[in-house]
Amino acid sequence: MSTAPAASGTASPRVVVIGDVMLDRYYEGTVDRISPEAPVPVLHVRRTFNRPGGAANVAVNVAAMGGTTRLVGAVGTDGAADQLRAVLAADGVACGDLVAVGSIPTTVKTRLIATHNQIARFDEESRFEDGPARRDLVSRIASAATDADLVLISDYVKGVCDETVCRAAIDAAARSGTPVIVDSKSHDFAMFRGASVITPNRNEATAAAGFPIRSPDDGLRAGRIIRERFGIDAVVVTLGEQGMVFVTESEADVIPTQARQVYDVTGAGDSVVAALSVALGRGLSMRQACLLANAAAGLQVARVGTSRISWNEMLATLDGQPAASRAKIVSRSELRQAVELARAEGKKIGFTNGCFDILHHGHVQLLEAAARECDLLVVGVNSDDSVRRLKGPPRPFVPAADRQAVLAGLAAVGLVCEFEEDTPLEIIKAVEPDVLVKGGDYRLHEVVGGDIVKARGGRVVTPLFVPDASTTGLVDRIRQKR
Repeated sequence: MSTAPAASGTASPRVVVIGDVMLDRYYEGTVDRISPEAPVPVLHVRRTFNRPGGAANVAVNVAAMGGTTRLVGAVGTDGAADQLRAVLAADGVACGDLVAVGSIPTTVKTRLIATHNQIARFDEESRFEDGPARRDLVSRIASAATDADLVLISDYVKGVCDETVCRAAIDAAARSGTPVIVDSKSHDFAMFRGASVITPNRNEATAAAGFPIRSPDDGLRAGRIIRERFGIDAVVVTLGEQGMVFVTESEADVIPTQARQVYDVTGAGDSVVAALSVALGRGLSMRQACLLANAAAGLQVARVGTSRISWNEMLATLDGQPAASRAKIVSRSELRQAVELARAEGKKIGFTNGCFDILHHGHVQLLEAAARECDLLVVGVNSDDSVRRLKGPPRPFVPAADRQAVLAGLAAVGLVCEFEEDTPLEIIKAVEPDVLVKGGDYRLHEVVGGDIVKARGGRVVTPLFVPDASTTGLVDRIRQKR
């Protein structure tokens, strides 16, 4: 029986995110030796990419989960600010309310990653204390809150979320009856009085409540104290491997962790508050919102660095389905967005296609070979009508939805998208792959879309041909044995 909360499917809550925005830079590679100059590892960098951090990462996750995001914060007048705006735009976040301040640099956190592990980090930042810029932020907040379904304060204690800004946000939201969710690294929650929800982690809740939290029961007790002491409607305390607890006026409960494997806790709190915001904005109950937020945290810590968590991934986790597999199956519009985001991270995009009517070892070998040519392999799958036109009855033997599900379960496959046309030309135009892959039984000039890919500077490869591996041959052999 599914435990996933029902979703309206069309709701896109308008969320104003206010807080300390950052640019996260990643240098990813391998470590094979120690430096002769000092006892430190030498990172052989394979790729670099930028991601939004802090409140900007919260905004990106809200957008990925289906919300419409307006981000209010401060950046410097430097190249990092331009890079941050670029990655935010690629993620579909409105950033016209980022105030440029000449007296501070844009906050940048640079991480060195070796084989899924963070080996070093260095930060560039200064505390925000610009009076005129703060007044500009307050003005923008007052305007943004009037059109919002929910206001979210993401306080990384870098200076943006002082009492003036937070009171302006909470008071403006109160005038329009808009809920306010707070995620703060501060240990003093007094300036958040009147907020709808606050989401401290174990350490923050311990400092605010005044006693150590060693168990979920301690977390529930701390939640009740924080709620009453600071006048906040609901408290959600995240407890890492012990899951999370929530306390409201009428309800309190423990939600066990969803995490199965932990690579990196970076961004887990951002995913939690984003999921809570979108879920509550869609009209779900606090319990349902916490279930989804807990699922988001479990998905986030299983990845390296900050990452987008989609609404469908969270639902799939609660359904007990492999979230990663389900999330691979995308519509044409979702495919375009996913590819744009992957390309913004510096990933090489590959594409191949087929009917994949009965998946056999030839298909698997080709997909694995294709995956070695790129960072993200997109697989186009002919629809049932398309297969019927190409192959004739009784094909397809396997419905399109089932064929996509099987492909999505393969580690080599990054994204799966169905197409109705007889050829994949239109989907190739949408993807604009860097590498187009077909089986070795095709000549290069016969590969549909090859001219388009090569005109963009890409490659067309036909890595292998597996003899005696075809759906028709497989079906004929089965029939002969009957």
